[in-house]
Formats: sequence, structure tokens, C-alpha cells
Amino acid sequence: MAETDYSRAPVLLFDPVHANQRTTRYALHEIGFRKIDCVASLRDLKGGLTEGNPVMVVAESSATDADVFKVVRAIRRGELGNNPFVVILLTTWSRDTVHIRRAIECGADDLIVRPFSTMFAEERVRTLIKARKEFIVTSDYIGPDRRKQVNDRSSNAQSIEVPNLLQAMVEHDREALSRGSQWIREAKAAVSGERIRRVAMRIVVNVELVISKSDGENPVQFDADDVLKSGRELKTLLVKAERREAAEIAEALIDQVGAMQSDGKRPPADSLKLIKELAMGAYAAYANGDSLERSRDEIGRTVSNLKKRLAQRAEDAKRRAEIAAVEAEADEGGQDAASELKRAAM
Repeated sequence: MAETDYSRAPVLLFDPVHANQRTTRYALHEIGFRKIDCVASLRDLKGGLTEGNPVMVVAESSATDADVFKVVRAIRRGELGNNPFVVILLTTWSRDTVHIRRAIECGADDLIVRPFSTMFAEERVRTLIKARKEFIVTSDYIGPDRRKQVNDRSSNAQSIEVPNLLQAMVEHDREALSRGSQWIREAKAAVSGERIRRVAMRIVVNVELVISKSDGENPVQFDADDVLKSGRELKTLLVKAERREAAEIAEALIDQVGAMQSDGKRPPADSLKLIKELAMGAYAAYANGDSLERSRDEIGRTVSNLKKRLAQRAEDAKRRAEIAAVEAEADEGGQDAASELKRAAM
């Protein structure tokens, strides 16, 4: 079994509250960490990520949750820091379910609710070293795969094993450390490719949702804003991947959606199909001829699930309207009865 020496691993600790920061630093020191860089501002947190090479980030999320979550997303997207796969452990005083869900959805590895013991924190850190989850990539998420069971998974998103330099550092895995930069580059390429596929799929699903209407279904409005946003993200990713031809196809898609927005009318089927073909073409140009055909089943399932959700929302809205009408009628009846009683008493 590999020896575990936490003193080798550099940690970046962010907490704007000095007392909390000192408590967390003490816990990390008790675990065995010695290279702990403490910062109290988001600016210094971003600076520490850019200028340093931490293998673990511990960040308090209670006071500045929205900003911290943005930082985590930027890290995972490769927009901040040198390693998109750095281990990220968030802490919080909040037990609010919305806050906890947002912390999980931003792409952090784990969340610890305060107050916590040193022993508890060490157990969580050990899990991140020995049994870190693989990552999945969707159009709006990059982070640990938290799908519970394979047969419960609603998508065929493939999990990706990402570099765990925290493990390599504390176990002094020389081979892993020597190929750390290459390991990160390979994982970044895999994540980038999957993000491009997922964003292209998002555009295709948007179009399919509109044009695949069955008898008796209410027509679904084309979400031009979402498609335009996705198109711009697709182009940005393709430019970053240095795939000029594919980026030009994405630019044509953006122009097409922009023209449809300015027209203000319900887009014709031919225009929608063109947008779908441009999205598929951009991905094919990126993937050297590979197409989204292998994703056909997943696209179909996604469209079907979205239709069910939209139908359920419409049914719920109808039910709420009926209940409100009944309640309003009952209130009016009650007021009429009260008026009759008043008149009778006079």
C-alpha cells in the first residue's frame, strides 16, 4: 500500500471569515497538510489558482455562494487556473437544500457542512484520494458523475477518468507526477470533445422538440434564445479547439438563428432543419467525419422526456387555473350570502 504523506500536497484555502479560515486551516494541519495557502478574497482565490499549482482547493461557500460557484464552473471549463481537474472541496454553514443543490451542481467534488470534526474531514479527503468519482460532461455541467446506478441513467454520457494530482502527490506516485501535464492535456481534450458534442446535441434537441410534433400535441415554441446561446458557445469551443472550418459552420448557424429572431415569425420547417444540419455539420467537421448519428437514441429519449415534462407542466397549469376559478366562485358566493344576511337583519 502506498504511503500517504499529506505534507507534500499544496492546498489553496479560501474563507472570507478569519475565524472560520483559522479553524479549517487547523483541521487541515491536523490531517497532515503543511503547504496551505490561505486567502480571504475572491480576487486572491483566482490569483492563487492562476499563479500557483494547488492539488486541492478548499473554499467556503456560505457568504459568497454565487461567486464561488462561478469560480468552480470556470475552473472546470478550463477558464481559470492551470488544472480543470483540481480536487475541489466546498464548506458551508448553510443547510438550505437549494444552496446544497447548487453547490453540487457547480462541479465541486464534495461539500462539507459546518461544524465538522477533523476526523470527519479526513475521511472525506481520503475518499477524494482513494475513490474520487469519474467526471461526466453535459452541455451545462462538468464534474463528478453522481448518477446512482447505471440502469437509472437517463443519458449515455460516458464517464471520464480525470487526473487526480492530489492522490499522486500524497502517495508520491512518481510516474503520475512526471506525466501530470500530459495527463491534464489528454483529459482536457476528452472533455472538450464531449462538450462540443453535447452542445451540438442541445441544438438538435431544441429543433427536434419543435418539428417532431405528434397528433394531438400542442405545438412547442422554438427557443431561439437558447439555440443562439448554444450556437455561440459551440463556436467558442471550436475556435478554442482550433477547428476553423467547424467554427465557420457554427457561425453560419448563429447567422441563421439571428435572422429568424429578427423576422419575428414562427420559423418554417426548412429553416429549422437547416439549423439542425448546421449543428450536426459543425460537430462532424470537428470530429473528422464522425456524426451525431451514434447519439440518435439519446436525442430521441431526451426529446420524449422533455415533451412529457412540458405536457405535465401544461396539465398542472390547467389544474391550478381550474382550482383558482372554483375558489374565486366560492368566494363570490360567500360574499353574496353575507350580503343577503345583512339585508335580512336590517
